[in-house]
Amino acid sequence: MRRSLRSFFLIFIVIAPLLSLYGRSPIEPQEAVQDYARAQRLMRQSDWLGSAKIFEQLSGRYADSPSLDLFVFQHAKARYYLGEYNEAIAVFTHYLDRFGQNDEAPYAEFFLGNAYYRKGSINDAYSHYFNAYRKSKQDNLTRLASSSIVALLKNALSIEIDSQLFNELTDTKRCPLIKKLIPILTDRGETATANELGEICGLSVELSSRPNRRSQRGNNELEVAVVVPLSGDLQKFGEDIYNGAVIAADMTRQHDSRAISITPYDTKGDPIDAARIISDLANSNTDAVIGPLTSEEAAVTSARLYREDLPLVIPAATQAGLTLLSESSFQLSPNIELEGIRMAEYAVETLEADTAAIITSTSTDYLRITRAFSNRFTELGGTILVVQYYRARDKDFGPHIRDIKGLILGAIKDSTFFINERGDTLDIDGLPVHLDCLFMPVPASQIRLLLPQVNFYQIKTSYLGTDSWGTNSLYRLGDNVTKNAVFPSAFLGTSQSERAIRFATAYDERYGHTPQRLSALGYDAMMLIVQASPSGRHSRKRLLEQLTQIKRYNGASGVIDFGENRENIEMPLFKITNGEALPLLPSVAKDTLSQPTDSASQFNQ
Repeated sequence: MRRSLRSFFLIFIVIAPLLSLYGRSPIEPQEAVQDYARAQRLMRQSDWLGSAKIFEQLSGRYADSPSLDLFVFQHAKARYYLGEYNEAIAVFTHYLDRFGQNDEAPYAEFFLGNAYYRKGSINDAYSHYFNAYRKSKQDNLTRLASSSIVALLKNALSIEIDSQLFNELTDTKRCPLIKKLIPILTDRGETATANELGEICGLSVELSSRPNRRSQRGNNELEVAVVVPLSGDLQKFGEDIYNGAVIAADMTRQHDSRAISITPYDTKGDPIDAARIISDLANSNTDAVIGPLTSEEAAVTSARLYREDLPLVIPAATQAGLTLLSESSFQLSPNIELEGIRMAEYAVETLEADTAAIITSTSTDYLRITRAFSNRFTELGGTILVVQYYRARDKDFGPHIRDIKGLILGAIKDSTFFINERGDTLDIDGLPVHLDCLFMPVPASQIRLLLPQVNFYQIKTSYLGTDSWGTNSLYRLGDNVTKNAVFPSAFLGTSQSERAIRFATAYDERYGHTPQRLSALGYDAMMLIVQASPSGRHSRKRLLEQLTQIKRYNGASGVIDFGENRENIEMPLFKITNGEALPLLPSVAKDTLSQPTDSASQFNQ
């Protein structure tokens, strides 16, 4: 039971080798064989669109071929992997209508279950998973179909189960599946269906000690949609968020018998698809939404909810201003401009800096951070001496550093030399100068080049960075280069709170590996919704009011503290010391520890 959802997502990996059991090449003509081989190669290269087009052409061009069923099946697969679920459903359905007795039919049923699940059509997904289980002649597919049925039943609020269909199963399949379903049905309060299934196998049904959820329907149920990419390049990230939400719902059910329904919706990483899904959900019975993933998706969906009351909890997007587009939006990951604000406050309040210089990348995100730092630093009474902009391909930062140094020294001829305390002759480049602080919103790949050059030009200053500095490759430069640099990061710390430990244990038990930050954010998003509805389902308006009042929630991903605009304003600072990043300020929760990674995980696309 604990591995059911894990299997549910392994389907898309395991199904390919299973199909090789029935692998065969198309029969003549030779041109068809060559085109088929080319399409298969494109499939292996993840060129789903290219392979789909070729399989579709083969299906039309060789309609009388003995291998037509193979062309149609592979065309449907390619459409599925492409994320075109409606098209995949149409082609798989056509395949079953025409070739329903073929060996690949159980797999077609399984893919249909996956496609309907991705679209949020839970009852259709169940029907096709059941058919795959019934038709399967392979043990691996049988196990996967069984696990998917169990996972679906555990996580959907309501599924239409026809107990008579179980009589169509073979003796070896009927009772093993029923034994898995009965405890779930009784736990959900669906004792009538559980009894019907139990009678088929002569099993007695033990009533759950938990309250009958169905009798509390409308009072103690919570319907949550998870709107994230579940196909395409961002699929892995979307699944991480969804998996974390599933763990949160599962733990809540175990703790207080709350009826929670989680329905996934696939945005494919497309803002237009995300907005369409949100439009449908705004007019549904859904209580709250978790997602989307990227800032572009979140901006469109948040704007769509203007004047709506559907709570939207955005886990990972970091663009500033997302929550200003709708009063029902909440942002769990601090926006990137907060990095500049926190660094400006640290510079003035802790370093007592009066002046600052900036060297920044010209990429959009870093320019936003630079503007936020400059504005806040100036508001606090500081002076920005200069802002040096460099291009993404630059490796030599000498001209930028010399300009800063020249501004500090004033007009000095290049032929001028100086004598240090030891009597050595120094040119301008070797002359030490003091600067209160140097703010460098620079990606990790370039900060490793920039810092040694700043040191070479003898600028004595305090280094201030951004979240991009949270990487082992920078720490390994040594304290003589990094010089106790300070940077902000909401993505670096891993919470060791009691809640985080319980989550990590439950996640590893179900999925077999340690959760990543996105999974923790998915968990926290669900838990915040649950916390905002302590007695079960509320009106959306009431749920929004409760979410707004949550302060300093110490979750699996760290501390979440909603500010005036419903965005997380908790931005811990870290100091690079002895080859690691250590929490710096009291605003960092005591149970937050540094876990350096080789890349910061911001979804500001």
